[in-house]
Formats: sequence, structure tokens, C-alpha cells
Amino acid sequence: MHKLDHIVFGAFTLEEGTEFVENILQAKLSDIGYHKDMGTHNRVIRISDKIYLEVVAIDPKIRNLKNRKWFNLDNSNLQCKLKKSPQIIGYVIEKKDIKISKYYDPFFEASRANYRWQFAMPTYKNKFLDSEIVKTGIIPSLISWKSEKPINQMKKNQFELISFEIELSETQKHFNAFFDSFGEIEHVSVLSTFKKNSSNFKLNLKDNLRDIIISL
Repeated sequence: MHKLDHIVFGAFTLEEGTEFVENILQAKLSDIGYHKDMGTHNRVIRISDKIYLEVVAIDPKIRNLKNRKWFNLDNSNLQCKLKKSPQIIGYVIEKKDIKISKYYDPFFEASRANYRWQFAMPTYKNKFLDSEIVKTGIIPSLISWKSEKPINQMKKNQFELISFEIELSETQKHFNAFFDSFGEIEHVSVLSTFKKNSSNFKLNLKDNLRDIIISL
């Protein structure tokens, strides 16, 4: 089974994403982290012993980078959606199984402060995936940590991850074939719905302080 590392919440600006998530969780996110080579910045919060939630946005102070941004953040259609509302745009699993490498571009080096890792993004260049399924964000990115994992330094809190759901619309049912070949992913379930809109994600957390279930 593939291991879930973190879930990615995108925003048009980091300020908007931070306010949105903090208002729902009623908890503070971390200080800002910077991905200078990618032109993005983020904040994070722990949502289980081994998994965290990342809020990420394009850093307006860093311009003219030619790198393809992770999680399709440089896609104009996604940016239009994020202007309307911050939302979950992807997720990341640990690199363990080399058999799934065919779905990805080569790994590249990335960093934030003292953290170092290798990262690989889904690709449609090799014809195993079509561009539509890549752009939805439902294909996980891969990570291989070369330093200590940041989750180990994150403050423990009252949250408990219940489930992370990927909802496929009526026109996306054929994507189930990908997940059948890819294999199970820890905490992740794939649901087919009758919705006509593009796929979306649903993160369910237990807030043990308020004794409620929170959905993002």
C-alpha cells in the first residue's frame, strides 16, 4: 500500500488560503516556508501522526521562473478556480514502488529551509496518462525525503485524519482503471458520483477538542 505523506490545499494568495483554512479548523498554521526554486510559498499543519496539510500559493515576489510549478499551480484554469475559492488541489505519497515510475517525470531536487527532498510530478508525455487526468490533480505526486521529515517537528494538536476522498464525476469513471492499476493508497478512497463537474477532493478530520467532524 502506498503511504500518504501530505495533502495540498491551493490558494490564489497564501493569505487567502491561510485565512480560509484557519477559520474552518480554528487552529493556527505554521510560519511561512519558501520554495525559491519553484516560486511558491506555504504554511502547514499536522492532521495526524504522520500526515500534514499544506496550504500553498504562487509567491508574487518570485517571477519569471521557467520551472513547471507543482500541483498545476501555473495552470490558468486552476488559477481561475482558486480566485473564487481556495481548495484542495492534490496530494503527495512517498516513493516506495518503482513500478509506478512510468506515470511520472524524472525526480528533481527541492528544498524549504533545512528540509531537502526529491519530487516527481505526474506526466502525460509518455502516453500512459492523458492530460485531462493529470490536470485534475487526482494523480498523486511522489516525494522522497532526503532530510528529516517536517512532520516530526510539527506541533501535535487535536486533529485526527478520518479519510481523504477523491470524487470522480460521471464523465470521469474511466479514471477508475488508473487507480486499479496503481494500487491502494493509505487513507485514500476513490468514489464515483453523478456530479457533472470536474473531480474534487474531500478531507474529513476529527476535531477532538470540539468533538466534531470537519470537512475541507
